Amino acid sequence: MIDFENPSTLNIPGFKKHEKEWGGCYPPNKISSLDWYKKFENKIEIQINKREFFPLFRLSDGEFIFILGRKFHQYTLKKKINYFFQHIKRSIYYGSTFYSSGRKGYCETYSYFKLGKLRKKFTNQLKELSTKGMLCYNFSPHILTEPYQKDFLNYMNINNIILNESNYFQFYFVPGYFLGEKIQEIYKNKRILIFTSDMKIRNENLKNTLMKFGAKKVDFYKTSLNNPLQDTIKTNKVEDQPDLVLIGAGVGSANILNQIKDLKCLSIDSGFIVDALSDFNLARTRPYYLNDYYHDKNDWF
Repeated sequence: MIDFENPSTLNIPGFKKHEKEWGGCYPPNKISSLDWYKKFENKIEIQINKREFFPLFRLSDGEFIFILGRKFHQYTLKKKINYFFQHIKRSIYYGSTFYSSGRKGYCETYSYFKLGKLRKKFTNQLKELSTKGMLCYNFSPHILTEPYQKDFLNYMNINNIILNESNYFQFYFVPGYFLGEKIQEIYKNKRILIFTSDMKIRNENLKNTLMKFGAKKVDFYKTSLNNPLQDTIKTNKVEDQPDLVLIGAGVGSANILNQIKDLKCLSIDSGFIVDALSDFNLARTRPYYLNDYYHDKNDWF
């Protein structure tokens, strides 16, 4: 279903200026990238109006490294030696071979002695999510992801986690939709619940942005800063039924998604989207987070 030898240009409506910034994608069974995105958009727009649980989980280099360990063979000898010794230093500092940072001030890490158990937990959670919603993979020829993707598919096959045309989509489809051409419509009149760590200024700015985009209400459920894969979520503490859930919790988003079925709504592992909406300058730092309309602007409003 996935042909890693023949990547397609990642074509998302409204992001023409970004097409050369990323290394491509792998649509299932060689359909066009644009048709693949439209299928994704259609599924999201059906589910966002339903009162039922529908999870979306994204996987990129952080998730790949969490399961497979960090790889170095893709780099030149000089970089390989440098990155390897940096890895040793950080592993000693964090007490773990896994550490993942999406932005300054945040690092998700788990004790080396807990990694085996947590990987098994994550595998079971990923299998569950694959049967309930969508998995959006950052499969690409890019050096950050290419070294891991074939091994990750093997890991999925070994664990009987099945990808098919109904559950397999592209990582950047998520910001492509939630920060794309329909950004002025998506959040209007929605009660939005956000699971993320307690970054006060970031969260205040995020709430203000969503309210300006027309959200009816924005609430937060605070997750742990560094190890959300171990969090226990108590949905009975949620005061108002959300119309949309956004989650910014790294690898731990899989853990949260598997505990919020009772909220019965579209639930998105949004990751860096919550940071991009809180700070326009952060949105600039990654491909497919500012659509063409905003590409040369200085703020969301």
